[in-house]
Amino acid sequence: MNLNKFFTKQKELNKTLLLDPNLNDYKLTQRKFLELQIKIGVLAEETKCYKYWVEKDVKLVKSSVLDNYINCLSSILTIGIDEKYDEVEELVIKPNDYCLSDQFLNLFIDVNDLIISPSKDHYQTLLEDYLSLGTSLCFSEKQIEELFINNSLRKVAL
Repeated sequence: MNLNKFFTKQKELNKTLLLDPNLNDYKLTQRKFLELQIKIGVLAEETKCYKYWVEKDVKLVKSSVLDNYINCLSSILTIGIDEKYDEVEELVIKPNDYCLSDQFLNLFIDVNDLIISPSKDHYQTLLEDYLSLGTSLCFSEKQIEELFINNSLRKVAL
């Protein structure tokens, strides 16, 4: 997947955000990581993959899952831009054999690794695992790209 378009659009969107001037760089960074963890949790909630009990009439709304997926991707890209890890141009998305709940747990580990030991390698692992989750959720690269760019344009227009 070519990520140049994604980073470019995210940079445009980030320029429109009004940041709290009372936050120093450390607090701002930590809040962005917390935001990402919360968004990953919301996405997991939307997929219902965490449920271990039988429930009747569970309905999965794929469009809502995709919207939440794009929302998380936006946060991941922002962290990459802020930390100067946005030189990742192309990633090969590999499907994996993990169930969705394991993939979400791995994402939380990836985020924590990036917080504790910031590096381009940890960021790339997070990005690869996140894009692989998109494959597991049956989203095509085209769907992800179209919705990301449309969402970005809509948010910038607001």
